[in-house]
Amino acid sequence: MKPKLFDKITFLKTTNLFAETPESLLMQISDSMQEIEMKRGTTIFCEGDVGDAIYLVVHGTVGVEKNGIKLVTRSSGECFGEFALLDERPRSASAIAETDALLLRLEQKDFQKAISQTPKLAYTIFKILTGKLRQDVAVQVEAAREQERWRQDIRRAQEIQMAMLPQSDLSTEKIEISGYCRPAADVGGDYYDYLLLSDDKLAIIICDVTGHGFYSGLFVAMAKSCLHTQAKIDYSVEKIMEAMNRTVSFSMQSGLLITCCYIIMDFQNRILSYSNAGHPYPYHYSQSTDSLERLVSTDMLLGIPGFEESKFTKEERKWGKGDLLLLYSDGITEAEDANEEPFGDERLEKIILEKKGESATYIKDYILNAISLHCKETTQRDDITLVVAKVSAC
Repeated sequence: MKPKLFDKITFLKTTNLFAETPESLLMQISDSMQEIEMKRGTTIFCEGDVGDAIYLVVHGTVGVEKNGIKLVTRSSGECFGEFALLDERPRSASAIAETDALLLRLEQKDFQKAISQTPKLAYTIFKILTGKLRQDVAVQVEAAREQERWRQDIRRAQEIQMAMLPQSDLSTEKIEISGYCRPAADVGGDYYDYLLLSDDKLAIIICDVTGHGFYSGLFVAMAKSCLHTQAKIDYSVEKIMEAMNRTVSFSMQSGLLITCCYIIMDFQNRILSYSNAGHPYPYHYSQSTDSLERLVSTDMLLGIPGFEESKFTKEERKWGKGDLLLLYSDGITEAEDANEEPFGDERLEKIILEKKGESATYIKDYILNAISLHCKETTQRDDITLVVAKVSAC
């Protein structure tokens, strides 16, 4: 039910804005005011809208926010949107009803008319605006502090994630491995690693969490923890992939999935065993046949709902001295130039075949430099990860 005229005037007298306004003028102002009922969650005005009125809260609460960040809450007797009384510039913030609310709306032209009759009203609104400006400054200072704390947390998360990757290349009498990872965001979703399982066996893994950012980085940490824990129990291809799948399946509530390729190199038997769960096909260059082949997918992605207990298959192939393995994330082949042309598989394959006789580190650096030249000044859109392994002896 709408308030009676007397009730509206009584309410206006309780507000800081109209407390000292003569009753005769209050009657005129109240007649010009529009009563608005707002349901909880309703947007009253948006940032950028025309600022043509001031609002007073009769009951309920209204939140004022900018760029999705809440600045202040206005409750009974308080006003908002008052900067519209000074100029005709667009709204600098948005107002949203936090609860069901009853508002009084006074247009700019009616308020200016009231000021012409009572100059003291202009002084009152000036005091209110000054107070709001001071409050806004305090809010902005605190928001800046919170933003800086968040930036520091992100930096720490980035440092932790990069520390989870191998800190140096691996070089033994039998193999040389060189890896690289550069996230597109502060925290990425790519992960690679290599483990010496025994004197005669070595494991290489590469993973890519869909998307990138803070949550993707968390699942990278989970993947590493799972890998190193399971490897102490049973490092076989099937068991590692099954453990990885269970871990991410039971933990992923956000719809994220992981592509993964896990490889075991057996130096004694010259057997390469692998399982590829939807990851971009790694390359295997065989020196004995002078051919380039792909380690195609054998299984579905990790973390698909309903497939928590899936079994994974193992593929095997022969390898020998001088062979080359190249594992990468799709950020390599999908890196685009200014014309949106991707780097592509053909360029990557050409480099592998041309530089196959070089060291793993040389090939890795050459590919990364070729991508930089291809992309030039374009923004990196996805995480870039590259691992090159070169067999030196058997």
